[in-house]
Amino acid sequence: MPHADEDRSMTTMVQNFLRRIRGLLFLGGVAVLFYFLQGVAQLLLIAALVAYILNPLVSRLQVQMSRTRATLIVFGLLVGTMVGGGMLIGPVVEQQIEAVRASVDPDRVTHVIQQLDAQLNAISSSIGGGEVRFEERIDQKSKAWTRGVVNMAPGLLGLVTNIILVPFMAVFLLRDGPQIKRGLIRFVPNRYFEFSLEALHKIDIQLGNYFRGLVMEISIVSVLAITALWMLNVPAFVLIGILAGITTVIPYAGSLLGGSVGVLIKLASTGSASAAAVVLLALLAIQIADEALIQPLVFAQAVDLHPLEVLIAVWVAAQFFGVVGMVLAIPVTSAGKVVISEGAALIQQYQFS
Repeated sequence: MPHADEDRSMTTMVQNFLRRIRGLLFLGGVAVLFYFLQGVAQLLLIAALVAYILNPLVSRLQVQMSRTRATLIVFGLLVGTMVGGGMLIGPVVEQQIEAVRASVDPDRVTHVIQQLDAQLNAISSSIGGGEVRFEERIDQKSKAWTRGVVNMAPGLLGLVTNIILVPFMAVFLLRDGPQIKRGLIRFVPNRYFEFSLEALHKIDIQLGNYFRGLVMEISIVSVLAITALWMLNVPAFVLIGILAGITTVIPYAGSLLGGSVGVLIKLASTGSASAAAVVLLALLAIQIADEALIQPLVFAQAVDLHPLEVLIAVWVAAQFFGVVGMVLAIPVTSAGKVVISEGAALIQQYQFS
């Protein structure tokens, strides 16, 4: 009998070891695929994000029907809402674009560029530098940008394909989400099963709080930006304000980057650098208010990350996945921190037990 117990114990150890190896190989394979297939990885991350946000609705409907049917209903409602919203907002967008077109005078833009050229040359001469030739550089950049737009035309097909692929991927991830989750948990050894469920539960709570807070932050910043740009008579203030709100998903300078379009339009429409500077100051004030007041109030303890951790995470994600990486850096890092903290607690528990 003792030999039989030892054999069973050895068999269990070997099985657990092999399970861990399979889990590590799986995670390593996923990491390698994400690195070499960055385009596909970005689409998959976006689709996973859409599926995660819609999952609570599907889970509620699933009580009364199959998950496949619930998924199709939720996506149908989403598409219908987007189409209806587009039909309502479309005329407003067209009106805003027409306002920009009517307010921007090409001669005034040329005059502004010439003024900047003269001022920069004066500053350069006073400090012993060479001639700046700002106007010439702007002309070169505009020609290069035009060539780039022409060369981008073939890539539009790929963009359209990606826009179509993301919803399809999201539908399958949403429909098969529970099976995928169970399949991943099967790789977890029995002794870590409770730890895995606890970690997933905490990650789910943190991510849910984060995305709800993000929607609220985008709404508040959009309203503030629209109001400020309207008061400063910036053309297309609604579009630019919404853009400033949406770009808050990029930490630290997102709303300022999105709203900078308003600075350029104000400069091009009035020819006044001081008027453009006022718009810039207003957007900067909104950015500071977002960082100092809105985010602490909205997010509270949603994500337990130090500002330095956020900065490093955003920088690293930008290197590998560009803008998409910057957007997803905070939720992914938050989830990783939960796993690490729960793992450390588990190790400590085993050490003292």
